[in-house]
Amino acid sequence: MRGAHTMLRAMMNATILLGLTATASALPAAPAAKGFVELGLGFGYAMSNAPFVEVDQGTTLASPRSRGAAVDLAGGYAIVPNLAVFADLQYAGATSRAGQNQDGDTEETSVGYTSLGLGLRATVPLGPGEFYAQMALGVVLPFETERDQRMAGGDSRLTTIGYNSGLGGRGEIGYHYPLNERMYLAGGLRLQAFATDNVGRERVRRDEPGGMVERETYTTDPDANNSREAEALSLQDMRLRIGFGLRFQAPAPRRTRGERPGTTTAV
Repeated sequence: MRGAHTMLRAMMNATILLGLTATASALPAAPAAKGFVELGLGFGYAMSNAPFVEVDQGTTLASPRSRGAAVDLAGGYAIVPNLAVFADLQYAGATSRAGQNQDGDTEETSVGYTSLGLGLRATVPLGPGEFYAQMALGVVLPFETERDQRMAGGDSRLTTIGYNSGLGGRGEIGYHYPLNERMYLAGGLRLQAFATDNVGRERVRRDEPGGMVERETYTTDPDANNSREAEALSLQDMRLRIGFGLRFQAPAPRRTRGERPGTTTAV
């Protein structure tokens, strides 16, 4: 977790530095580009302190290595050349490797969550395109984790744990390669972290084929009935991201009748 926070701070510093450079230079990376929309796809690893899992019928311990895909949609507006405010919406998921204990039972955990972010993107012209760094603060919406256990005898158990919304942020660095004056491809590295807990949420266990359902509520009250002790959770992941973007140019100034292009009207 400390490594993820360190990398986020480094990305934030890079964004601030690029923003200061971009504002001072005032050299636009694209002619009169004011706004943009961008669709991105990512794939990478979720980072946590999850314990190692048994594999090969319990003869080996291995990292859970949670990994998965993400999709996001972003849009922004340039407040000065090479510096834009933006917002993005992302859905990310990760699934662990399947463990197997000495009895031949297997288990796999998964998580999927949606997050919203608002921040700054700074760019600096480099080669045919531009280098960018961005930092956003945001919130993760309520979500659930799942633990899928399958017994060697054919029975199964699905345990679902609910979590609340939480605050956090994400940073990204990468490169925009222009396809033409308006369209571009993006490639970068995205890191994000959100903190949340499961106070007031449920832990639900469903057994099949028996059909038994067991429910418990997470609480901070040690004397509560049918409850479990609440837990904090830090969502952290690092993903490689590719995207497609479309820039919108500033509208041309309206000319009065009889005015020729490139001239101004005296006042």
